Amino acid sequence: MTVFLLPGLGATSELYADYAFPFTTRAVDYQAPQVPGMSASDYAAQLITENGIQSGDSLIGVSLGGMLSCEIARLIPVSKLTLVSSCTDSDHLLPAIRPLRHLAYVIPWRIIQKLPFPSFLLNPSRHRALEMFRRADARFIRWACLQAATWKCSFSHPDIIQIHGDQDPLFPASRQKITHLIRGGDHLMILSHLHKIEPLLIARHQASAQTH
Repeated sequence: MTVFLLPGLGATSELYADYAFPFTTRAVDYQAPQVPGMSASDYAAQLITENGIQSGDSLIGVSLGGMLSCEIARLIPVSKLTLVSSCTDSDHLLPAIRPLRHLAYVIPWRIIQKLPFPSFLLNPSRHRALEMFRRADARFIRWACLQAATWKCSFSHPDIIQIHGDQDPLFPASRQKITHLIRGGDHLMILSHLHKIEPLLIARHQASAQTH
């Protein structure tokens, strides 16, 4: 069994660089959709093929990565589904995200990625997020913004947990079905609260990994 690690929108596999898991993992880097305008479900199929995700594997998804994990789990029977700062239902999204669908193909993402930004104004987590954003595939970012704003899904899985921060402004905790609430955690808590999240992820997957 492999545990696949899916980052959020604008992030890369580096999101998980500081995590030390005692089981087999593979962190995903997003490529541009093979066909412009493809659906989230079709892109999930692309991820399955590109990364060799198989039945019985497990998924850990952060933010948009959690949403794509749900789409993958609709296509193949994954063992465990773990969402961090994410959601399983389009109704759980902050309504303010919806206008992104009008801007997704207007914003010059490649230019924005290159714009200078005074890093001293950012805490370490936001600085790392900015550096990942600069390296992310701009074509994927454009596609993903539209998908995040228009995602329609209501999903359940026999073995799913949600780890969420009580200070998340994009996916408000009040809208989620939370298994583990991280006090003080915002949308970047996968970076800032590693010491709280890593033990939860290890405990969830270590026993299963030892039986395979």
